[in-house]
Amino acid sequence: MYIKREIMNKIEPFLGRKEALAITGPRQSGKTTLVNHLVDNFRAEGKKVKFITFEKKADLFLFQNNIEDFREIAIQYDCVVIDEFQYAKNGGQKLKYLFDVTGVKFIITGSSSLEIKFQTGKYMVGRMFDFELLPLSFREYLSFEDPEMFALLDKRFKTADILDFDAAKVFGEDINKRISSWLEKYVVYGGYPAVVTSKSNMEKEKVLESVSDNYLLKEIKGLLNLETEDELIRLQKFLAAQIGNLIKYEELSTVSRLNGKDIRKHLRVLEKTYIIKLIKPFFTNKRTELTKNPKNFFIDLGMRNYLLGDFRPLAARNDAGAIMENYALTGLQKKYPGQIFKYWRTKSKAEVDFIIEKGLDIIPIEVKYSSKKIIGKSLHSFIEKFHPPKAIILTKDFMAEEEIKNCKIRFIPIIYL
Repeated sequence: MYIKREIMNKIEPFLGRKEALAITGPRQSGKTTLVNHLVDNFRAEGKKVKFITFEKKADLFLFQNNIEDFREIAIQYDCVVIDEFQYAKNGGQKLKYLFDVTGVKFIITGSSSLEIKFQTGKYMVGRMFDFELLPLSFREYLSFEDPEMFALLDKRFKTADILDFDAAKVFGEDINKRISSWLEKYVVYGGYPAVVTSKSNMEKEKVLESVSDNYLLKEIKGLLNLETEDELIRLQKFLAAQIGNLIKYEELSTVSRLNGKDIRKHLRVLEKTYIIKLIKPFFTNKRTELTKNPKNFFIDLGMRNYLLGDFRPLAARNDAGAIMENYALTGLQKKYPGQIFKYWRTKSKAEVDFIIEKGLDIIPIEVKYSSKKIIGKSLHSFIEKFHPPKAIILTKDFMAEEEIKNCKIRFIPIIYL
């Protein structure tokens, strides 16, 4: 079953332009399914399309060793789609040449932003638009699991801005509970399409095992040129147990048995291959900001829970708060692509989960997955120090609004993110 991806609304305006498109994201996030859908649409419009994958050695060999023959094939088509483009050596240079000498529309996909965005992107400046396809968002997941609830949520809140939330649009208690129950299932098994479409929990866990061991682990091992996977596995499992916490390099070194330089290299590759997301601290002194440790989150909570071997329901877990904080970050990033999220923490350990800088405004966001009003001392401290115009507290199902020191605080159920 094809699950319509939200990214399609962003890609469609660029399909008729000459510029190449690059779609990156983790393996098994649905990139091939998405480009096949684009191919079907092009062909329905009467356009000639060539789909190739660089996992096929013959196509990769031709591209790398005889670009002129590859060009002769490409110019027979209106559009050429190249899947798994990261396998090509010096692919960016060759793609730039093809772009410059043909009128063909090129669409490439890749599972490593290291290879596509940096190695290819540096040659394709002004010639290529980048898009990220991550595992299914909660709303995409809901569209598959409960189309009726999705339609209700999408109709009222499709373009809703959580930073300027309209409380008058919220649903009643019954609908909120139905949507919340789906969210609590989503954060246990995550959004990999093959996981979502699996029928049983046992099947979901097996698919996550396959995604981790057969795709992600092998790719990361190759990028790091590792002889064994032991240190990488230990590092991943420790990070999975520490979501929402500060990265402590000495602690990671002890656990993984890697030196400080290798720890940083591993973290960089884990981030660029869409396993983890690191966010930096918020400081008014930018020089200080660059020296402080980041906080660690996972791109997909199903993968995180697989690494821990823990698929218990949210209500039975003692890490439910950390899970929902992780979900909030991924939801915010999908809601506001390109926005940089930070956290705030003082030496006395007062902490605010996320900080957004919007122009001259600084907006704090807290996650309190509870049915009652909670305003922590840390948020009070932040308001006292920075005087933000507004603050957001994402809750389980509590909704209210109040003002503290001219800061409008909105309590919003996290399902509306």
